[in-house]
Amino acid sequence: MLAVVKTPHTDIKIKGFVSNKVLAVLKGEFGKALKIKREKSDEELVDLFETNLYKSFKKRITPGDYVKTYRENLELTQAALGERVDMTRAYICDLEKNRRPISKEMAKKLAKIFGVSVSCFIS
Repeated sequence: MLAVVKTPHTDIKIKGFVSNKVLAVLKGEFGKALKIKREKSDEELVDLFETNLYKSFKKRITPGDYVKTYRENLELTQAALGERVDMTRAYICDLEKNRRPISKEMAKKLAKIFGVSVSCFIS
């Protein structure tokens, strides 16, 4: 009696970085049958801060926009942020709407609360 068994083709696709440990496991499992095909990727790592898109957005973003964005990310109300910096809700509203400039001292307080650079709040 003769039995012929054909093993099915195994196709594994991994996108992104593949560590040497993963490759070693695959080589151990499949041996010489393992064929690694590296596809040319049209993805290229780019420094976001150097792109024209970022630079054009950066020109339009005001210190008040930063205050509002960071405040909302921490899920703080204007009143709650005002309490943290010893100001009123109306004062925070004026900062966000760019009706009031942000002083250096206020920029330092905001930077500490939000954990970001002071330069975000200085125009």
